[in-house]
Amino acid sequence: MFSLHLPAIWQKIKNLSVYKSLMPTSLMLLVVTSGCVQKAQNEVQLEIKNLEPTQSNGVYTVVGNTNLPESSRITVTAIRYLHSPEELGGGPLNTEANVNRSILDRKTVEVKQSKWQAELNLWQVAPNGNFQEVWQANQGSMKLTPDSDVTFMATFDPETQWQRSQKPKVKERDPEPRNIEGKLLRFTNSGEKYVQTSQILSVSLPGGKTIPPRPQAENVNGGWGNRYQIRPEPLTSGATVLPAIKFRQTNAPLSPSEFLR
Repeated sequence: MFSLHLPAIWQKIKNLSVYKSLMPTSLMLLVVTSGCVQKAQNEVQLEIKNLEPTQSNGVYTVVGNTNLPESSRITVTAIRYLHSPEELGGGPLNTEANVNRSILDRKTVEVKQSKWQAELNLWQVAPNGNFQEVWQANQGSMKLTPDSDVTFMATFDPETQWQRSQKPKVKERDPEPRNIEGKLLRFTNSGEKYVQTSQILSVSLPGGKTIPPRPQAENVNGGWGNRYQIRPEPLTSGATVLPAIKFRQTNAPLSPSEFLR
């Protein structure tokens, strides 16, 4: 009688052994899956979705999205790289530490509903009215050749996510991800984390002219202005102005009232 149930009992023992052997594997898969989900949640997404010029001269609109917290500040920068004669002649390339670049414009914007937008003005107006980029003001002394492309960068730096509250001398820190992960993660020389994405666009150098700007005092004589020009001081309020004295041209004797002058 016992021998008739022996195959069934043996099959149950085998199934139990297989179940016990699969338990560690299942637990390991559960831990790995949980870790992947947590890593995906920590991975910062920062993307430039649209980049195009506006109708204004040299102004570009940069639009992007992100999964960063609301009101997080993102710095958007437009950079044109400049090449030295040694680089163009086949010499050694500059390292990242001393690479020549010109920051054309930079704006800091806030994240609103997982989106951000910035307008960068790449052009300036020279004293003669010509449109130019900032590096062209010293082009003669620099002797550098500009790259044909402009690099647009969006950077999130957790260490600069500070804002001033309405109370004086009080600072509050915005919420930020504790563990920043992802392909966009970068490190400074001191080991601080930041997130950065970029997009390259071919941008021609400025051309054309406009109305020359009115010269400012800070742009004349090293910021001192025209020191030889003495401006008349305005009269203080309430000051009494004496009437002008009229002298008559005559040789007649003075009247009694003229003796009092």
